[in-house]
Amino acid sequence: MMGKGREIIDMMQRRKIKALCVQVTRWNGNKANILAEGYKLRYSSASPESRNGVGVILHRELQEEVCEVSRVNDRIMYVKMMFGDEMVMVLTPYAPQVVCLEDENEKFWRNLDGVMVRIPENERVIVGGDLNGHVGERKGGEERWHGGWGYGERDEEGKKIVEFAVAFDLVITNTYLQRKR
Repeated sequence: MMGKGREIIDMMQRRKIKALCVQVTRWNGNKANILAEGYKLRYSSASPESRNGVGVILHRELQEEVCEVSRVNDRIMYVKMMFGDEMVMVLTPYAPQVVCLEDENEKFWRNLDGVMVRIPENERVIVGGDLNGHVGERKGGEERWHGGWGYGERDEEGKKIVEFAVAFDLVITNTYLQRKR
């Protein structure tokens, strides 16, 4: 993310993206910065040495709708926005990679579960993050959560992602898009 603000904003403008979740921001602190042309990045990072960091970039039209920003840690944050009479939470998680310690992995999933269980049922949740796993192909009984177009073989992290989707009744949207081989 360092030094890439202009490039990201250009891409958002070309693709008409109003909200973008980012991971590995590597910015220090829990702050907000105007990147360019009214796009604002709200981010969370532990320290300058951190390889992590998450954030949400919002177009100026959406900034007025923000009701709450919660920076859980350098791997999880969310922004709540009101659209008409509907509350929408944009959650950006960044799961530890496979090479990370098991304790770090377990702590991440506990923290993410803790955020999810506190969300009122009448709020819509959009998870835009990197959960560092492969969910693979759909298995029987997963039609509600998995679109059938998974990539690769399901690994241990992918199992956690599917369990997370099932537990909180979420759809793994990138499995609804067929990719080229």
